Amino acid sequence: TIPPKHLLLAILGCLCICSSVLAARELSDDLSIAASHESWMLQYGRVYKDATEKAQRLKVFKANVEFIESFNAENHKFYLGVNQFADLTNEEFKTTKANKGYKSSLERAPTGFRYENVSLDALPATVDWRTKGAVTPIKDQGQCGRGSGL
Repeated sequence: TIPPKHLLLAILGCLCICSSVLAARELSDDLSIAASHESWMLQYGRVYKDATEKAQRLKVFKANVEFIESFNAENHKFYLGVNQFADLTNEEFKTTKANKGYKSSLERAPTGFRYENVSLDALPATVDWRTKGAVTPIKDQGQCGRGSGL
């Protein structure tokens, strides 16, 4: 039989090895998310005022990426992806959109618009909307609503 002292040392050794493996995996994940954040910053031209803000934004970015991966793993009918807002908390995103004049459909005031009573028989069978000026050429909307000038 193995003396209790040796068994205890063996168990402690296994625990140390397991915790080292987990720590190494965590470090690898942290390095991977940091590299992803750096690439994301380049892609979206994001620059932070100092290392403290960058560390905080990395933390938010990591949490958002983990949420996206978790959501996408649940096999919904649609998938989430990382975009230019990935370093914002939900509250910051809502505040940013509210400051830009965005209102949810519940906050919009009624317009008073009503359709006229029109007979379906009086309507044409087809309409070429191009001739009515309702169709414009395709254009890059950039960050739509963010003053792209297009």
